[in-house]
Amino acid sequence: MVAESGTSTLRELAERAPSCHRELVRVLAAGPEPERAVGRAERILAEARGTADGTEREAAFVRVLAATCATAPFLASWLTRNPDWLSALAAEDYAGPRLPEQLAERLAAARNAAATDDPSVWLRRFKYYELARITVRDTWPERLPLERSAETLTELSALADALLAEAERGARRGIEASLGAPRFRDAAGRERELGFCVLGLGKLGSAELNYSSDVDLVYVYESPPDGVAHSGPSGVSPVEYFSRLAQRFGAIVTDHSDEGFLYRIDLDLRPEGAQSPIVVSRAALAGYYEGWADTWEKAAFMKARPVAGDLELGWRCIRDLAPMIYRSSMDFEGVRGIRRLKDRIEAEHGIETAGFDVKIGAGGIRDVEFVSQALQLLHGGRMPQLRERSTLRTLEQLSALGLLSDRAQQDLTTSYRFLRRIENRLQMEHEQQTHRVSVADEARERLARAAGYTGTADSALARFDRDLAAHRERTRSIFAGLLPEAPGERALDLFVRGAPSLVALPTTRGMIEELAEHFGGALETATSPERALNNLARFAEVIGGHRSYYQLLLDRPELVDRLVALFDSSNYLSGLLSANPRLIEPVFSDPSVLLLGRAELERDLAALRSERVEALGDEQGGLDALRGFQRRQVINVGLLDVSGRASPVEVATALTEIAEVCACGALELAESQLATRRARLAAADSLCFLIVGMGKLGSRELGYGSDLDVIFLYDTAGSAPAARMEAAEHAVRLAQRWIGALQTTTGEGSCYEIDARLRPSGNQGVLVTSLQGFGDYHRGEAQRAQVWERQALLRARPIAGDPELMQRFDTMRREVLGRPLDASTRDEIHRVRMRMEEELAREGQSRRDFKTGRGGVLDVESVVQYHQLMAAETHPELCDTLPLPDQLERLEALGLLAPSHADTLRRGWAFLSELSRRLRIVENRSISDLDSERGDLEGIALRMGHPPSRRDGGPRRALLARYRRHTEAIRQVYLATFAPRAMR
Repeated sequence: MVAESGTSTLRELAERAPSCHRELVRVLAAGPEPERAVGRAERILAEARGTADGTEREAAFVRVLAATCATAPFLASWLTRNPDWLSALAAEDYAGPRLPEQLAERLAAARNAAATDDPSVWLRRFKYYELARITVRDTWPERLPLERSAETLTELSALADALLAEAERGARRGIEASLGAPRFRDAAGRERELGFCVLGLGKLGSAELNYSSDVDLVYVYESPPDGVAHSGPSGVSPVEYFSRLAQRFGAIVTDHSDEGFLYRIDLDLRPEGAQSPIVVSRAALAGYYEGWADTWEKAAFMKARPVAGDLELGWRCIRDLAPMIYRSSMDFEGVRGIRRLKDRIEAEHGIETAGFDVKIGAGGIRDVEFVSQALQLLHGGRMPQLRERSTLRTLEQLSALGLLSDRAQQDLTTSYRFLRRIENRLQMEHEQQTHRVSVADEARERLARAAGYTGTADSALARFDRDLAAHRERTRSIFAGLLPEAPGERALDLFVRGAPSLVALPTTRGMIEELAEHFGGALETATSPERALNNLARFAEVIGGHRSYYQLLLDRPELVDRLVALFDSSNYLSGLLSANPRLIEPVFSDPSVLLLGRAELERDLAALRSERVEALGDEQGGLDALRGFQRRQVINVGLLDVSGRASPVEVATALTEIAEVCACGALELAESQLATRRARLAAADSLCFLIVGMGKLGSRELGYGSDLDVIFLYDTAGSAPAARMEAAEHAVRLAQRWIGALQTTTGEGSCYEIDARLRPSGNQGVLVTSLQGFGDYHRGEAQRAQVWERQALLRARPIAGDPELMQRFDTMRREVLGRPLDASTRDEIHRVRMRMEEELAREGQSRRDFKTGRGGVLDVESVVQYHQLMAAETHPELCDTLPLPDQLERLEALGLLAPSHADTLRRGWAFLSELSRRLRIVENRSISDLDSERGDLEGIALRMGHPPSRRDGGPRRALLARYRRHTEAIRQVYLATFAPRAMR
């Protein structure tokens, strides 16, 4: 406990401001080395007598003295030599950090007030005053709690930016005064001025600088044009000129004087380190990273940022290197390099006999940084939003993208903040570059007090040690569990878990290891190795210890490529495969077998149903057969699709055929269930029931995981009202049973989601409509059907049910579609289309919806369907339910659509359909959201034929540019069709 000082200054303070005196004594007593802190306060107050009034802003006055006398005692000498700083610091606003623009204003004022052009003196004074202000704020818990502690790192970095930029300006002025401006002549005598930039790497680059840190710098200059070598100012070459500039800059920054120093500079991160010239040209920098840079150098340059000199040149250099750092495929070699670097650091510095190194020790700051950097290297090529410099912002993005669990992100973030605060407290004591937490209790207690731990010496130290150990353990655990090995190593690990008995046997372990190596090679070339590995894990679990599968894969290595292609392309198809081991057979079957026809599909379902019914009974066997058939055939289509052996049209047609066979099978099952579970209704004998496919089902354009849009119709020979009502009730039960047969989830999953909202009056209408009622709705005197419902009829096609009712429905449908429409049709279609775009698309600068958005799928459909409706009376062949590209051909052939417009829509539709198919095959869900800042667009672009590029995000950018071209061209055709003349 600090005794009340009897010295004059503290006595005067007690008399003049007793509450301020009491608070100062309390704060100093709770901090490190209280007796020494009081002595420092005495000296400061003695020098500041008459210049500092403790009665004004008492809290700030106390915190300034506490920070400079207890936590950062090296600053006490600065306040003793500059007594006016005490009142100035007490008058500062500590609610928020100093902004860069505010720093720039203060720096300009200091420059103007300086008595000399030499920045060496006044820059140092500026630094230490600002450092004192940052220290006061960082050690004031009420102003800066731990969750906001990163603000200190940002402020320290902003201060360094300002000082380094001013030092570069001073160095440039000196060089130009002696050598002239950096203008160089080429062989033809043309003059050109070259730029120079200071790049900040490491914690300076990430704007997370610590209290007493080296600044990692690389000096880069603009590559001279051909012919420029020695014809610069004063006869020096570019490399010599900029080397002198860099040396002068370094002297301003690093030289020590009575006024201290600015920063220690570390240039080891430049290409080839200390063995290379002090400056490097832009071209040489790019060439080194393209061909020679090691993983640790790439990881370091991920944080690069221009901090002084020609900032535009600096950003150009960083853009040059981005594709060399972030690979379009997953950089497993980069991750292995991170592991090797971490192992080497621990081998060299891991012994903690002298205390824990908060920076590089196990569970320290580097572990957090290595987790974020390794995952950045792994995924950053495909996900540009991961290319953050800040460790904390990177962790946020990793969590947002699902690459890091929320819990892991929160634990790493909290530990990082804690460890960085401890690092700063260590360095505040003597402004030394130290990171080691001493093993001596006295030194650790001092650190604990500086970090805000109060109470008795034993309790403060115990709580500090406990918290430090907990943060280290959490960080170490996450680091150890997150970073992946090479694909081959991970594949072997999956097989070890899936077939431990095979791995345990010497006779089969070699086979498993060889197979894992094959998988590793295939995974290295996958566009999304992480997805492929995840799906391989599910597959390995399914095949378990069945040796025959492993042996077959080893004997036929082409099957490995086939499997990896499936795992790489589709979580949806891989999930179907892994959910049921019986579905594996198509993978191993002859890959030359192409898509099955309708008759072959029906035979396959019948055979499967016979097998399952015999084993499980009629109802359960029938349901399982439908699900097994659907999955097996969809997997077969998918295998042909991802291998490029089936065209997009063939894929859509095949998926539609599978759905129709399932629909017919489900109807048979529903009828059987009603017949066996209850006495058959008398009216059911004369009931005709029909299922009509709508939307993409009707036009034979289904995709993976598509819902089935349907309507249900019926008719009956009975004429009595009671008989008709009884038939309607039976039809509803039949429709419900049919929906259940396809949609209900069983142990085998489900087949399809059913959407019946296109029926008359939508969800407000009855589930099943009589054919007469359906006709009256569309063609009766009331004309209740709206234009969009007539559009929907264009893609209506019977898929299951009574053959005669199919014919009658189609006749009625064509009659309805052939009815003339008035001039308001164009405006109504346009109104509905614009409303959907406004309410559903919600497009922004980075987000596009390729279905409902501008120039999307609905634009194409609206144009085609408008022309179909308007010409159906004179050209009844336009009422045929055909895929949209076929309708385009007919409209063009009939002269209803200009060839240029038809070609634009044809190309655009093909692109959007392929994009939808590639997105849909990944997951079994509807996807139309194309967000350029989220998700694996890079992988999608590669699968759509855009080649890998060294440009930053080349395939992704090419895909988005292609998307913009097609959708804008589609929108122009749309506007020419629908918009008023003034809008064209």
